[in-house]
Amino acid sequence: MKKLLYLLLPTLALCMLVGLGYGVGVYTVAGRFEKTIHWVEQGETLAGVLAITPLNDEQRNGIKNAYSNPDIDARNISWSVPNQPTPFVGTAPAPGQHHNAHINAWQMRNSEEVQVPKPAGVYRIFLTGGSTAFGSGAPSQDKTIGSLLNGLLADRLSQKTGRRYEVFTFANPSWASTQERIAIENYLSELQPDLVVSLSGNNDVFWGDAGRNVLWFAAGADEYFQTLVNTGLKTAGRKELSALPQARPTSQPVAAELVSYRLEKNARLSAQALEHVNADWIFFLQPTLSVTRKALSSREQAFVPASKNYFVQCYALMSSSLAGLRQSNFRFVDLSKIFDSYQATDEVFLDQFHFGDKGNAVIADAMFSAIAHHLTGQSAVSKP
Repeated sequence: MKKLLYLLLPTLALCMLVGLGYGVGVYTVAGRFEKTIHWVEQGETLAGVLAITPLNDEQRNGIKNAYSNPDIDARNISWSVPNQPTPFVGTAPAPGQHHNAHINAWQMRNSEEVQVPKPAGVYRIFLTGGSTAFGSGAPSQDKTIGSLLNGLLADRLSQKTGRRYEVFTFANPSWASTQERIAIENYLSELQPDLVVSLSGNNDVFWGDAGRNVLWFAAGADEYFQTLVNTGLKTAGRKELSALPQARPTSQPVAAELVSYRLEKNARLSAQALEHVNADWIFFLQPTLSVTRKALSSREQAFVPASKNYFVQCYALMSSSLAGLRQSNFRFVDLSKIFDSYQATDEVFLDQFHFGDKGNAVIADAMFSAIAHHLTGQSAVSKP
């Protein structure tokens, strides 16, 4: 018996040490992942963004002025929903309910699913873009630009045309025109679209200002997943993935002419892809704080970036380039000046790029007017 104990005790001690080491290792690994995941999760809601962004009291507390009902619950307002790896575009919204945002099985911000084949009598529209098109900051699912546009089409156009309209939003915070183009070429063009509308342009300038080549870069969620992979590799004692020199940001902003060229290239290729499936495309250049001539409130003024002139220069070149794009199924509408007549008391901007439901409603109405004119050849009468 003693001999057996002498044999077992070292073995038990060794097992205990191994178990303790394993437990400590698991705790350490979990801690590394938790730190990264927690940082990203903070950006999922408006409340989280307000908490982690350096803002003054007026910027933080006055955010409610951009909403028709200032009694908002920022904890339930979706900002940047969880993403998951998605073919060719890198990452896209993960299906499910994320605070007040519902993402359907097609990774679109809709409660309804896409029906294939398309039902008879349906005119199908896909909306794509970045966080503004996605609806970051919208107080509810039905106050996103896509949902508001869908309602306007149903209320004002269905009876006139005898069609049922559906608008599906396939957009994602931080996407530039390249992700949109790939989505249009590889995905949306295969889902029987009649019309694709993009609310875009701002992110191309944003990433250009950060020195990124929008034709070859990783967006925010893509970098997050690479960070998770590298954390796992490092913990396992493996070599981390190398940073790609051709995808690194440059030390200076991308030349405005190059920003415009890359956007025009993506627009031209998207139009050609849609032409093959007899679908039309309207590109709406989205409004942004740096370009608007709106009289700004002191809170809105505080969000104007140091790179304001860069945005102005890029927007002028992009507008000229897209207006000159000659593609039979392509139309360009510049919405960058849509708030120019608004007063300082008419707050619409949440920050530099985003809107509450008041701004979303104005944008959706302008998009509806352009779409109605495209479909009927007549100018639609906008209702207040």
